[in-house]
Amino acid sequence: MFKKGAVALGLTVILAGCASDPERVCLPDQAVPIAEASVPAKSSEDRKVIVLPVDFEFKDSAQKKLQSVIRNSLESQVVSSGTNLVDRKIADKLKGEIKLAEQSGRYNKKGVPIADLAVLTEVTSSDLTYSYSESYTYKDKKGKTHRVPAKCSFKVEVNAIAKVVTLPDMSLVSRIELTGDHRKSTETKRSDCPITNAGYEGLATKAAAEAVEHNPKIKQLLAATAPVLELRQCDDISMVKIAIGSDKKVQPDAKVAFSTAIKNSEGEIETFAVGEGKVVNIPSHGIKPKYSWVGIDEETALKIQKGDAAKIIPDTCKGFLDFECKIVNSDF
Repeated sequence: MFKKGAVALGLTVILAGCASDPERVCLPDQAVPIAEASVPAKSSEDRKVIVLPVDFEFKDSAQKKLQSVIRNSLESQVVSSGTNLVDRKIADKLKGEIKLAEQSGRYNKKGVPIADLAVLTEVTSSDLTYSYSESYTYKDKKGKTHRVPAKCSFKVEVNAIAKVVTLPDMSLVSRIELTGDHRKSTETKRSDCPITNAGYEGLATKAAAEAVEHNPKIKQLLAATAPVLELRQCDDISMVKIAIGSDKKVQPDAKVAFSTAIKNSEGEIETFAVGEGKVVNIPSHGIKPKYSWVGIDEETALKIQKGDAAKIIPDTCKGFLDFECKIVNSDF
């Protein structure tokens, strides 16, 4: 039985959440003075990433397709994060140099660095498994008999390692394990479950794409970051201006995490969470090429400082109905 009080409370919370969404950007004369951050955040606007050709250390009929799919997916994530992607032709030329630099621990490239980060990826396995199910019959509730034909179920699991390193010092930023799988079933009377090269390659490429697309760590690592520029308050709402906008793929309703940096007595920089907000969904006015407005709650407004870091929280999955992605990332 429903409790009227609980339902009423839930409705109040829902309505309150909707009412808090701003319908306009506060005017310039509604700016509120805020303190300056002791350690201002740097913008990721000019950050460059180079994605190297994917390594493959074992023989496989799907090698070229797997290399292409994984690299394309990695490059797509770089671009969607608003990060500048180094041209693929340049990446192909520099692969040998950067791989040698990884072994020596130093990339001795004179002049302006070609990129801030490099992504080095290796496919470690692509495994095909199958199972055979014999045909059977069953009766439904009305007594009608149904026959289920024999079938073979195939699964390909692809595993890879992506290492993100800084240039030119080759410091390891993150080592990311990429795992994806894809399945299909076909009716057959053969218990040995034969599969064509084309059939295997189709499963393997889909598994490889999933390995990258369903992993949140790369998106989180490359998420756009910018300093807070200003705080405004109007109509009982608060919003801050952040120095990143549509030029870097910022979208309406995107979640934003705010943090502040403080230098401790030993000279180390420590970061602390300040709160979260949401990019205002106001067409034309809320998001400009170089900046965006983010709605925040009162508690965050009281703590926010000019120069604090605003980091876009990327969507891990493509949409609400991407159930497999949501299951894979249930622990993140």
